[in-house]
Amino acid sequence: MPMQQQPFEIRWRQAIAAGELGVWDLRPELETVHYSPQWKQRLGFPAPHSADSTHFWRCRVHPEDLQGMLAALRAHAQGSQPGYEARFRLRSNGSGYRLVHSRGRVIARCGEGRAVRMVGTMIDLTERPSTPQDGLPQGPRGVMEGLPLDLPFHQLLDSEADPADAQPARRAPERDRLLALVGDLLQASVEQLDGLRRP
Repeated sequence: MPMQQQPFEIRWRQAIAAGELGVWDLRPELETVHYSPQWKQRLGFPAPHSADSTHFWRCRVHPEDLQGMLAALRAHAQGSQPGYEARFRLRSNGSGYRLVHSRGRVIARCGEGRAVRMVGTMIDLTERPSTPQDGLPQGPRGVMEGLPLDLPFHQLLDSEADPADAQPARRAPERDRLLALVGDLLQASVEQLDGLRRP
């Protein structure tokens, strides 16, 4: 019998499904990032189920915000900060720049201590509605386009079983381990979303 979901877990599942809360899975050494499909669709980007090169996303951060965002990411990846958190403008495909708030955490390091996997969340703080356009956005998608990631973060959070998943027994333990590491990030993001919804 499946475990009963806690109220905050129900809220973040709903927020991810609605595209209000984006989750991301970054592999720094591969220079690849995978975003939840609903989030990519909200921003008007194609190939919502595919991974992208990190360059594809970095070049969409407002030039005035890029160095601050990268510095916060590096500080956490190098271990001088306990977590990653940044607010910056991100260019969508059709709605111009959107003000976003991103949180994240390193969940795996190699033997030499380098960050090899980070996961996190992203919230759109922009008051005007998102009006995504169809079509390929400007800029290179990179050589990693379409590269599948082994159980990306958004798939681990998906409560619906993937019929193509050859190892469903592997999903639950990895999901539980990740939630133990980043459940607080999801909860903080949901609380921030709840605050934005209040009049």
